[in-house]
Amino acid sequence: MRLTKISLIAVSYLFLYGCSTSQQSTLPQPDTDVKEVWETKMGTGSNDELLQQRSTLRRELSPALLAERQADYTRNSYREIFNQFPRLPNPDVVFYVYPHRNGSMPVPGYSTVFPLYERVHYATPSDAKARMPVGER
Repeated sequence: MRLTKISLIAVSYLFLYGCSTSQQSTLPQPDTDVKEVWETKMGTGSNDELLQQRSTLRRELSPALLAERQADYTRNSYREIFNQFPRLPNPDVVFYVYPHRNGSMPVPGYSTVFPLYERVHYATPSDAKARMPVGER
């Protein structure tokens, strides 16, 4: 019983001793801020150099270039009239049924039409654009 009390006191003393350290000794706070760390790691010491590099990367977009880039994403009368996802061609297969008898009744010969594909398939916008004549693209 006495041994358990001593061990319990020793463990609690060690626990409290571990919490008694100061924050500065455990996690020292550097005298630098985030901007200084960024500049030392990236190798840029001045903002002028960084601004110069950014300005060389930036390009002005003219309204014509911007309109050309957005042409595939905007709605216009051409896209409203003609479907953006046109149907792919589904050729018809024509069958001729010869004259025959159905029981005792004669059936004359006739033609019937079946689509080649069971389902209707649609073109993606890139497929449809590739099929368009050059002047309409």
